[in-house]
Amino acid sequence: MKKITIATAVAVIAIAASAYASPYYALHQIKTALAERDADALAAHVDFPALRASVKTQLEANMASSIEAVAGNDNPFAALGQSIAGAMLGKMVDAMVSPAGVVALVNKSAISPPSRAETDAGEAVGDAQQKAEYSAGYAGLNTFVVRAKNDDGKHDGALVLQRHGVWGWKLSSIELAPAVAGR
Repeated sequence: MKKITIATAVAVIAIAASAYASPYYALHQIKTALAERDADALAAHVDFPALRASVKTQLEANMASSIEAVAGNDNPFAALGQSIAGAMLGKMVDAMVSPAGVVALVNKSAISPPSRAETDAGEAVGDAQQKAEYSAGYAGLNTFVVRAKNDDGKHDGALVLQRHGVWGWKLSSIELAPAVAGR
């Protein structure tokens, strides 16, 4: 009877530990897919509808605040411009944040040879990528956040993974960096 209790306790601890470590493993798989330029493996770790909605929402909010700051609230042409730009933005995000968009981006970077300027800049970029720092951790039971740190040590954008099942995790949201989002 004591052996069964010990075996059950060990099994429960092993299951809990693997469930806790699962987002770190998913993050490792995403990094490996990017390093190997494997678009299919990368696409398997992305929740495209949720990611698309996240990017659209942030870009539309940024666009609205930019138009409001420049044109004001009571300008009818600003509202017209915002609706036209919003429609174009939606189509661009739909095209870029899709399985085909990911495949195209990964394949383009894998196929196109670097230019001389990219090669020279690549050495500096390679150094910067090696020094890139980030923090990763749970933001809730079903949410895992990876935050990039800038030179000041402050957080600069984030990737948000959501739990899919017990051990599965998918990239479902991106918090755009202030420089990208225009903040």
